[in-house]
Amino acid sequence: MTFCPNCGAPLEPGAPACPRCGKTAGAASPPPQPYQMPRQIYPGPPASPVYPPYQQQNVWPAYPVYQQRPAPAGTNTFAILGFILAFLPLPFAGLVLCILGLIQCGQTAQKGRGFAIAGIIVRVVGIVLLVAGIAAAVWYFADIGYYLPDYWEWDEGFAFAMLGMAM
Repeated sequence: MTFCPNCGAPLEPGAPACPRCGKTAGAASPPPQPYQMPRQIYPGPPASPVYPPYQQQNVWPAYPVYQQRPAPAGTNTFAILGFILAFLPLPFAGLVLCILGLIQCGQTAQKGRGFAIAGIIVRVVGIVLLVAGIAAAVWYFADIGYYLPDYWEWDEGFAFAMLGMAM
């Protein structure tokens, strides 16, 4: 039995044309085979697909974007004043100004960060020494009460004798 090379319909022997498509029948051809997947041998695991670079999307609510302001010229005034006051015997004035200067240097990108840090270190060391000195003075003078006369205690005989009234 022969088949039409165009549509694959069976042809009767000796028929001049295909009854289905009407094409003239040529030489006899083998019957069409069902389609089979070609066998491919992969050398390794298939390559993973290449994805485009990840574009981060803004999933949070829109907050105002603050523009970076240009740094004001010069050194931060609080940092300089705090550094100067750190050497004076004012315990907390220099420390507070140095901390304010350090914060402003971080926000405005001004110069003077080193002055502020140095002032903080000097003032903290000064406060530690002041507290240690006060503690040493209290410890030293706490024993002085043993060497003072007992004028501070209430004694009836002593009090009357001091007032001129003998009992």
